[in-house]
Amino acid sequence: MTHTREVLEKLGDIAARLSEVESAARSFAISGKQSHLSPFYTAAEAVPPQVDELKLLLRDDPGQLRSVTAIEPVIARHLKVMKDMVELGDKNLFRGYGQRNLTDEGNILMEQIRTAFNTMDKEQRARLDQEQTTVAAKAARVTMVSWAGSLLSGLLVLACGAYALRAMHGRGKAEEKLDRLLGSMPDALVIVNAEGKIVGTNAHTAKLFGYSDRELQGESMALLVPERFRKTQRQYYTAFFSPRGGRALETTMELCGLHKDGREFPIEVSTKPLAAEKGLVVTSAIRDITERKQVEQKISKLNQELEHRARELENAYKELEAFSYSVSHDLRSPLQNIDNFSRILMEDYANQLDAEGLDYVQRLRGSCQHMEDIIDALLALSNMMCKELLVDHFDLTALANAVAADLKQKTPDRLVDWVIAEGLTAEGDAQLLRVVLENLFGNAWKFTANRTRARIEFGALPQSNGARTYFVRDDGAGFDMARAGNLFKPFKRLHDQSEFRGTGIGLATVQRVIHRHRGKIWAEGAVNHGATFCFTLTGEAGEPNGQNYHSAKPK
Repeated sequence: MTHTREVLEKLGDIAARLSEVESAARSFAISGKQSHLSPFYTAAEAVPPQVDELKLLLRDDPGQLRSVTAIEPVIARHLKVMKDMVELGDKNLFRGYGQRNLTDEGNILMEQIRTAFNTMDKEQRARLDQEQTTVAAKAARVTMVSWAGSLLSGLLVLACGAYALRAMHGRGKAEEKLDRLLGSMPDALVIVNAEGKIVGTNAHTAKLFGYSDRELQGESMALLVPERFRKTQRQYYTAFFSPRGGRALETTMELCGLHKDGREFPIEVSTKPLAAEKGLVVTSAIRDITERKQVEQKISKLNQELEHRARELENAYKELEAFSYSVSHDLRSPLQNIDNFSRILMEDYANQLDAEGLDYVQRLRGSCQHMEDIIDALLALSNMMCKELLVDHFDLTALANAVAADLKQKTPDRLVDWVIAEGLTAEGDAQLLRVVLENLFGNAWKFTANRTRARIEFGALPQSNGARTYFVRDDGAGFDMARAGNLFKPFKRLHDQSEFRGTGIGLATVQRVIHRHRGKIWAEGAVNHGATFCFTLTGEAGEPNGQNYHSAKPK
């Protein structure tokens, strides 16, 4: 019974730890509070060793060991999903990318784990019931021996005195062993006879309800539940002793327990009839499930909050679509009118305007065109957030060469040495990652325009953790690192419009695409000494993706 109890306790420990992992991960993803990280990592790190300990306990039980081995990958996947949820929360992205997917997958995995654990728990409890049955049978035999000894001692006081003493001594040892076995059980145990009276308890019962064994002897089970549940509870136990129909083999129900001090708490009661020599009795294993209920309520609350956040996100997407429509139609139309009237002034009234007037009109048209470019960039940024990711394995080197070729075709007279690494591949949305390269290559092309001969390089370097860091490097105008914090903010430009034209949206778009691929992006540079933009990509399985590059010659 001690071994079975250890297995049950280990199952409960693992389930509790997984619930802590899920609760802490969702709390951090929603609130962003660092206080949730410590319990998350503590619980997550404790689960694998506990699974190993459970496997060790079940090494002599092939069936149960196979069940643990089968559910172990599901547990590992659940921990990975929760870790992904934490990482997204750390980037303030959980309310956006992947929210529903991670939430749904986490719920499905946890349900699979609970089902497997419940099955194992029932098998272990069935084994515990068998052990309890054996103990009860031994107890009944001890009682019968006691009665027989008393009878024989009454009839044959002188002849069988020694035998009676030995029988009483054996009974004491058996009862001591029975008490020891009952005390080792992880739950409270209550035995009820056909009259609904308590005829036996263990030490855990006193701890759980506050009544001693002597106080409970002969009392009704109704003493242990609140008044509002007593009728249901009486009917529940009466059904086991009903002569009509078959008797239930085993039932489990959740109820409310009542402590001696009047305090109520949730309990789970597993009840099973037991045929003893004195007649049928019913044994009930009672467990305090306060902690489990608190975790379930917390998870339920978190799920409701997540659903609320999901609805908010869906509404935000709809508002974003409405904004995109407004920008593309309502705002663009007046700009086109201004540009058209300005063009008419240039074409039909040029002879009536002096040089200064013509310059004003040209500036007006230039501003209209710049605003058109900003609108296009805003729409592109909006589309980046709304577009569904189509993840696939693709040739990153070929994509980089295609983007470079487009730039060279626009300005064929420029002298630029392109160094693009061979053999680069990646997992991601090829269309969105093309937008990344178009912006990064476009910036490198733009900021090297003042160079007689420029150099632009694209490659990847391995990290110590096995991931790959992609980079785009140029030898152009560079930037002041003191202002690097504004690089990826919309409309925050580090160079004057008169030096290098732009919308101020490009790098913000790049950052959002990289974040949607669950990667990171950063930059280093120095004024007049070029800039290097680095980014990472993470695949759907959470593993670092991409391959290292081989040396490449300038193209």
